[in-house]
Amino acid sequence: MSYNLVERHTIEESITYLKENGYYGANVTAPFKESAMQFVTNPDPVSRVLNATNLILFKGSKIFSYNTDYLAVRRIIQELCTTNTKSSTSSNTAAIVVGCGGAGKAAALACIHEGLNTIITNRTLSKAEDFAKAISGLSDKTSAEMKAKQKLGKINALSIAETESLLKTAFCSESKTTLLIYTIPKTNDAFCNAFSKIVREAKATTCRLTVVEANYKDPCLNPQSGRTWLQYQAIESFRLFAGII
Repeated sequence: MSYNLVERHTIEESITYLKENGYYGANVTAPFKESAMQFVTNPDPVSRVLNATNLILFKGSKIFSYNTDYLAVRRIIQELCTTNTKSSTSSNTAAIVVGCGGAGKAAALACIHEGLNTIITNRTLSKAEDFAKAISGLSDKTSAEMKAKQKLGKINALSIAETESLLKTAFCSESKTTLLIYTIPKTNDAFCNAFSKIVREAKATTCRLTVVEANYKDPCLNPQSGRTWLQYQAIESFRLFAGII
């Protein structure tokens, strides 16, 4: 197989080019993770729930979609919980997801499917509230593995101010790890500066805070974690491309 970068101004142009030139599929990045779903005929359960994909595969006239953001974050959480507890339990870990775009939604769903009680916060609070409401109590349909899991995490939406206060109080202790997943683009300098300050203040206390960031090109909080996220996405994408499902 050969791989190359396809850049077009619209998702319509991108899909047309890929199909006309015989591509097997494509990794999809911002800003097309959600708009690509309109062309998908066979979404997997996760991309269907999130209405966002970052991997599409062409099989005849059908287009299949997957969300490797979700898969990457689940692996990150599993490794974090194993490191912190010497077991696979996540009972002493909670999550805060910053941002409610495609990456943020995928990360939040991954968190609750790993049993983490999760807060999702966003510049526009109503978007986070709508997402939290939509998936709260949603019966898990993502895999046989999750059907056997007895406890899913809970999700709530909070404002930025409420989230900052929470980081200073309930979520921070020596006995509990807080996973902060940051998915806002670095282009929003004011937002980045605000959360940089929040993280510095939290780490100056007894808070056990682990920061994971989606952005690896122009990071705000943790550049290494962005590269790890990208690497894990790539591994899952290759697995799906190779047909090892």
